[in-house]
Amino acid sequence: MTRDVRAKKLAISLLILSLFLIFQIVAKIYLHNGDQYNTEANPFARRRSHVTRVPNHDASLSIPYLDKINQFWHVGGATQIRNAQSIKLTQDRDQDKHGLVLSNGIGDNTINDFEIVFKFRVSHNPTTQLTGDGMCFAITPENGFLTQDLKSSYAKKQYMMNSQGVIGDDTDLMGFPKNLPGLFIVLDTYRNRGHDHKEVPFIDVFINVAPESDCYDINSDGELSTSLRLNSKGHIKLKKKALWNQVTKLRIIYLESISFLKIDIQYAKEGNYWIELFQTTENLYLPKNMNTGQRYIGCSALNGQLTETAELLDVSTSEFHWNDKDESIEDTYDYAKEAELFLEQEFGEILDREPDEFTKWKMIKAQPNIKTGSQLTEQRVPNNLHSRLFKAVLTLWHYSEILLLIIGIYLISVCIRVFQRRFKKIRYRKRRAGSHSVGLLPM
Repeated sequence: MTRDVRAKKLAISLLILSLFLIFQIVAKIYLHNGDQYNTEANPFARRRSHVTRVPNHDASLSIPYLDKINQFWHVGGATQIRNAQSIKLTQDRDQDKHGLVLSNGIGDNTINDFEIVFKFRVSHNPTTQLTGDGMCFAITPENGFLTQDLKSSYAKKQYMMNSQGVIGDDTDLMGFPKNLPGLFIVLDTYRNRGHDHKEVPFIDVFINVAPESDCYDINSDGELSTSLRLNSKGHIKLKKKALWNQVTKLRIIYLESISFLKIDIQYAKEGNYWIELFQTTENLYLPKNMNTGQRYIGCSALNGQLTETAELLDVSTSEFHWNDKDESIEDTYDYAKEAELFLEQEFGEILDREPDEFTKWKMIKAQPNIKTGSQLTEQRVPNNLHSRLFKAVLTLWHYSEILLLIIGIYLISVCIRVFQRRFKKIRYRKRRAGSHSVGLLPM
């Protein structure tokens, strides 16, 4: 009988212990509710990030186009604007032409943490097998090549000196100068090298911080470019049937505060969801205009002997800012942690920069003209097994307290069940032994 009492006391003690542990964890969470780093890492006290999405209408473009273009955008080449339909950068059967649209710097072009969505359409005559050449989506610190008179050799040399070597009258970068500084995403629709046309269309992601020495090479489809190609493992292939003659969206997400770059695509033919093309969390800085601190948004297209129609339908730009705070806070570690929380909640991406990593990133940003090629050691492409495993480990670590609590409760319940079974067997054996002792003594 004493053993039964002990078993019950042990079970009650274990239950009290588990309740005490739960109380300690919950109390710890609420006591540290004022500490943003504890709360954002703890699922019991999840809150929305202080960083929010703010639309930037100055750096956006939608129907009716002329109202915005006349105020905030430059137009170049053979671009044709149909105010209530589309902006045609190039047209099918119109050879050796290019067109481009680029923000002019009027209004708010000082974008640091942002999302840009380009809506476009590439189409051609269905009887034509081959088309060319492609499109380019750019975020650049330079737009002077569209506004300055570069007809004389003196004007060209003067402009090159002022822009660190940009060749203003060149169009090899799908309508942009081939050594344009900044980030540019090339959508290639014609295979120049190797003539394996089954590989098109594809995308390459480049960054150029030294226009005096680096440039894009169109003849090799970008493979011999001296500008840094971020997708170094090969071209990023696109779905041909989903792209041609269909509305497509390309999304660029860049958070300078935590050095995060992500590029996605959405095919209207397949549904309302994003497909990741490229992502990197390396220390990668997109250059700004040295005088104004601005980044200009642009889209271009190029036709050679082979042609296609490239239409720009919409540009939607949003910035990410801390609510009711001055933008100077966006250079602090506090903001970086808020940006990480926002990135997780808004896009499902988990990052965790340590203070020393953040300090190193600030030092890199202080030297924006330093080449980043040596710093970029790896990049993430879709379906990368290692990145998915790393993300899974981060997720498990993020919810470690809950997992430990669940495991602890489970082990306690197992112990209770084991002890109960053991004492039941002991009690049963004791009763059975007592029943054999009952009987008459021999005469």
